[in-house]
Amino acid sequence: MKNTIRRVAAVLVVIALVFTLQSWLPLGRNVHAAALAVWPTESRFRNITTYFDSSRNVNDVSGYHNGIDIEANGGSSIYAAYTGKVTSADWKDGYGYMVIIYHADLGVYTFYAHASQLLVSAGASVNQGDIIAQVGSTGNSSGNHLHFGICDTLQAGWPARTYYDPLSYFTYSDNAGGNTTVAPPTMNAEPECSCTEDCAGLYTTKGVVTYLNIRAGHNTTSAVIGEIPAGAEFTVTKGNGEWAHVDYNGKKGYASMAYMQLKSELKSGMTIEGATSPTGNISKGKAFSIKGVITSNFKITKVYGGVYFRSGEVTSQYAEAAPNACKYDLSSYFDRNIVFNALNDGDYTYKITAEDEKGEKFELVTSDFVIGKGSGTPSETAVAGDLNADRKLDISDLVILQDHLLNKSEGFTKEQYEASDLNKDGSVDVFDLVAIKKAIIKASA
Repeated sequence: MKNTIRRVAAVLVVIALVFTLQSWLPLGRNVHAAALAVWPTESRFRNITTYFDSSRNVNDVSGYHNGIDIEANGGSSIYAAYTGKVTSADWKDGYGYMVIIYHADLGVYTFYAHASQLLVSAGASVNQGDIIAQVGSTGNSSGNHLHFGICDTLQAGWPARTYYDPLSYFTYSDNAGGNTTVAPPTMNAEPECSCTEDCAGLYTTKGVVTYLNIRAGHNTTSAVIGEIPAGAEFTVTKGNGEWAHVDYNGKKGYASMAYMQLKSELKSGMTIEGATSPTGNISKGKAFSIKGVITSNFKITKVYGGVYFRSGEVTSQYAEAAPNACKYDLSSYFDRNIVFNALNDGDYTYKITAEDEKGEKFELVTSDFVIGKGSGTPSETAVAGDLNADRKLDISDLVILQDHLLNKSEGFTKEQYEASDLNKDGSVDVFDLVAIKKAIIKASA
C-alpha cells in the first residue's frame, strides 16, 4: 500500500513539474537569448502596419498573420536579417516574390515576401546585412511593404508553423552592420488612414490670408513641414473631408480641408522624363541602356514593354512590373531584363506602356530601330529552319534542334522555336527535325 502511495505521489510530482516547465517555456519555442539581427528594410522604414498573430501556431491558416508587415517604398532594399543559406527565391502565389533563408545555427528560417525584384538565387550563401531583394507589392498585397517572418519548418518549400514573432525573436541593429541595438519599431500613434481618392483634384486655398500649413500628420498637433501661400494652387491625392494628402512644389504632407476649395478634379495623367530610345541603325551585339522616370497622377499599377517586331509581335526582350507607386524608374528592372545585344539582325520597335489605378493606359515611348543592315519584318525574310541566324539552312541548324529536343541546349529562343516549327502545328518535335533534314538535303541538291 505504501509503495502504491509513493508511486502515485511520484507521478503527481512529475506532472506538476511538467506543467511548471511548460509555464516557463514559450509555446513551441526553445529558450534562447535573442540573436542580434539587422533590420530587414532600409533603416528609415520602421512603421509596422500589421503585427504577428500567435494564433497562427494553433491554426495555420492565412487569416492569422505569421509575420510583421513593414511599410517601405517600392524598389527600396531588403536585407538578410541574419547570416544563412538561401533555400528558395521565387514566386510563391499569395506571398508574391519571396526569399527564404535557413539559419543553421538558429535552426530557423526567415522569409521575405511581396518583393518586386529578387537579387539572390537558391543555394546562395548570404551574410547578415546583404541586399537580397527589393520591396514591392507582388502577390496578395495592397501596397508596397515587406512581409517578414520566422519559422522552424517548411512544407513543400513553404513556411509552416512553428512561427515566431520577429520583434521578440531578434534584437536589431541598423543594416550598416553596426552593433548598436535599437528598440523595436512601433506602429504610428495615428490611426490608420481613412482617406480616399474621392477628394483628389487641383485645389486652391480658401479664407487664408497668409499661408496654409502642411503638416506631418492628420491633426493640428503634428509638426509643420511646409506652407502653401494664400491663393496658390496645389494637388490633393486623397482626403477624408477634414484632412487631405497634399503636394505643393514637391513638398508632400497633410493640410486641413476647411481652408481649401476644389478648382478641378484630378485626371489621369502620366509623363516620362529622361527617356532613352534606340533609333536608326544599331550594330548587332551593341548594348543599349534603358532610362526614364515615369510620373503619374495616380498610382502606376503596371509597366510593360520592350522590343517588338515591326509586325507588332513581342520579342523575347520584354519585361513587366507592378510598381504600385506614382513614380517608377526604368533604369533598374527594365534595363537589367531587356538585352539589346541579344537581338538578331532585323527591324524592330522599342515601346513602353504603363497603366494607372484608374485603368488608363499611356504609351510613353515608341521608337523604330534597325539591328545590323535591317531585314524588313522577320516574317518576310526569315529562312524556315534557320536556327543560328546565318540566313541559310545547313547541318548546323539540324544539330541545334537535335540538342534542344535532347535537352542538351541551355537556351532556345522564341525566334528559334518559331523557325523550327516547319509543319506549323504549334509545337516543335521530332517531325520538325525530319522536316529540317529533308529541307537541308533539298537545299544542297
